[in-house]
Amino acid sequence: MSYTFLSDLKNFDLELFQSINGLCGHNLLVDHLVRSFDSVQLKGLVFLSTFGVLWFRPTEAQARQRETLVLMLFAIVLSVVVARILANLLPFRDRPMFTSGIGYRAPLFQLDSYFENWSSFPSDNAAVVFAITAGFWLLSRWWGLMWACFGIVAMGARVYLGLHYPGDVLVGALIGIGVTTAINTEFMHARIASPIVAVERRLPALFYGLLFPFLYEVSTLFWFARSIYHSILHLFFR
Repeated sequence: MSYTFLSDLKNFDLELFQSINGLCGHNLLVDHLVRSFDSVQLKGLVFLSTFGVLWFRPTEAQARQRETLVLMLFAIVLSVVVARILANLLPFRDRPMFTSGIGYRAPLFQLDSYFENWSSFPSDNAAVVFAITAGFWLLSRWWGLMWACFGIVAMGARVYLGLHYPGDVLVGALIGIGVTTAINTEFMHARIASPIVAVERRLPALFYGLLFPFLYEVSTLFWFARSIYHSILHLFFR
């Protein structure tokens, strides 16, 4: 029974992928437009803009607001860690773009090939985007809804281009939302977030000197950290 259910789920995942990816490769302009929604630069710009607006937004509960943003940053890191652990423990899943016999349609331009050694399931990209979405939702329903729409389009772009199956994105999104929600507790506010926000008031130069580089890493989806990770793997497991 369970085997049949999993088989049906896998078939549905493939069929849904084919219906979305089947639109790819027909129009160069559309392909590039979709690619723009998958770009790290756009995600980073939207993230930094939203974070800045909410961080400096004057409200009576500004300290609490900033604590929630700090916990969101922790959730982003933890979501990536959870997604990477699952990707390493679960059977390796080739990305659609590297899987033959599934009717994959390539875009009318060249995609990066470094994805080949990264398991498709789950999507850590989706984990980050929806950890951010959940964090912003906790602060503002309007910003959260905007990010939910943006996240759905951005992750749909990855399916369209063949970087992920819909199931990869769904599980990644659930990880991000689940982690963000789980750590946004009074205990974490009191023991972790509040002391960190207090540093901003006492030592603003030190605080922002550390915050800005970290925000840059998040905005690039941890490009520098990923490079180090790949280098270590290449050194020890080549």
